[in-house]
Amino acid sequence: MKTKFENIVASCQIRFNRGEASTWKHSDFLDLSREILRDTKVSISANTLKRIFGKISVYQYYIPQQATIQALEKYGQNLQPDIINEPNDEPITSTTQQLNKSTQSRLNRYKIPITILVFATLVILAFTFFLKDDTLKSELKFVGKEGNLPATAFFEYTVPESEDSLFLNFGDKTKWQYVTAGKAHSAHAYLYPGLFTISLQSRKNTLQSTRVYIPSNKWIGLGYRQGEELPNNYYEFLARKTGKDSLFHLSNVQLKTKGIDTSGLVYTRLCNFTPIDKQVKNFIFEAKFKNVLDENGLYCKSAQFQITGNNKNIRFRITTPGCSNRITNLLSEQSFVGSRVNLSKFAMDLSNWTTIKMINHNKKVSLYVNNKLLYSGNYQEPIGPIKGIFLEFEGTAFVKSCSLKTEDGKILYNF
Repeated sequence: MKTKFENIVASCQIRFNRGEASTWKHSDFLDLSREILRDTKVSISANTLKRIFGKISVYQYYIPQQATIQALEKYGQNLQPDIINEPNDEPITSTTQQLNKSTQSRLNRYKIPITILVFATLVILAFTFFLKDDTLKSELKFVGKEGNLPATAFFEYTVPESEDSLFLNFGDKTKWQYVTAGKAHSAHAYLYPGLFTISLQSRKNTLQSTRVYIPSNKWIGLGYRQGEELPNNYYEFLARKTGKDSLFHLSNVQLKTKGIDTSGLVYTRLCNFTPIDKQVKNFIFEAKFKNVLDENGLYCKSAQFQITGNNKNIRFRITTPGCSNRITNLLSEQSFVGSRVNLSKFAMDLSNWTTIKMINHNKKVSLYVNNKLLYSGNYQEPIGPIKGIFLEFEGTAFVKSCSLKTEDGKILYNF
């Protein structure tokens, strides 16, 4: 397929007769587009032609759509390089008879230069096939939202032509949306609060990304099934304290009554994404909680908290013994992955009341668990204005308190 396509492209260059494609200007590609439309009734944009003829780099093994290939083949009259190199005069086929007389005369007069030109073009095309396309005009833009919580966010995007399937990943654990080449709009419902990164991407690479902030303006409780898409399996409610000693607890019974399958592992979360008016550089996070052990099976249980900044996050996870390989901790620009480094000090019994205190001072973080220093480290990139916090558990848990305050004691979030 690739060899045939290269020959078709070479034939089109010969037919167009304006020298090597690498020297063509934008006006040449516009003229070629008009000629192809006149001869084939198929419109191929100048930018697409630039990709085909190597003026714009393309994804590895790029091949245009079949309709485009057929139009190019018709325009080039299937003229192949080996026909030009033939030493004897062969009868003109019915296809080549359709070329005008002046074009045939030029071909006969410049056989050797044209052969060199075709070879050079094929080399250029072969080289560009192996280049990653960083110049394609892909775009993704957040243009607004409707509602508070839940909220519908609106996006505009431009998708380039690509061999790879491309998707919109909305960053909230919902299914990716398949997209096709061109400009379009998309609307997506966010069911729980947070700062989400939306990306236009293939299954492995990201072309463009943007962000959308969904505030809560209150404490929210959330429960959902492991590995399931949230729109089909979640329970969300306003989390309120009824008294000084009251607890936050989302039980399996409550989840079952909401239609959530609790035969496997579920996640529960307490979060608050109320915007903070001014940027806070130094702060203290504190929480007191305990996990509920599952009597029906042996599972990894964990508790994690996150301070979400506009630019970066600070996140720590503590897990039951034997499960530290599943931890991913974030400290602004740094990440610590349990499958790559030893994070066994973050493994401990969570069935008893556990206290956490994290002090962030001048980009230095000190994490205390049950009044003992567990971790201390520095980071370089500021996390930016704080957008929210959450405390999340594998399984169900009891939360007695959760707060974030400034160094001088001003309360930012308090449960």
